[in-house]
Amino acid sequence: MARRCARRRREQRGAVAVEAGLVSAVLLLPLLLGTLQLGQYLWGAQRIDAVTPGVPVGLVVGVFTCDALEAEVAAAVAATVVDLGLGVDLDADDVEVQVVDVDPVVGATVQVHLEVPTTGGLASLLPLPGGGALVTDFSQRLDDVTLSEGSCG
Repeated sequence: MARRCARRRREQRGAVAVEAGLVSAVLLLPLLLGTLQLGQYLWGAQRIDAVTPGVPVGLVVGVFTCDALEAEVAAAVAATVVDLGLGVDLDADDVEVQVVDVDPVVGATVQVHLEVPTTGGLASLLPLPGGGALVTDFSQRLDDVTLSEGSCG
């Protein structure tokens, strides 16, 4: 009788170890996936700062109307974001550009607001800044730009 009880306890120890492994895997898998998603977000947040300044010197040159200048700057910023390799196809419509100041001698100053959505389904489950979108704002002066209009706005 004592031998039977001892054998049963040994068999139960193995079953307890297997059950503990299964339960811990189920509990730790979401933690692992969340850590991976947070790492992807932080990697993208560091890369999106490379957009600032997002308009390469000499890319936007010439005489523009306010709307044409905003569209040209938005296209240049969108192309820069795609070149960063964030895994996001960004259209020029997703970039908000506002002409802040125009000086016929110095050029034009533009304010750019950019929100790049993160990829992955877990981003909505994690409390990431900006709702999971990578957000950056910057201002840049374009030297060789003149406007056909006196001012914008």
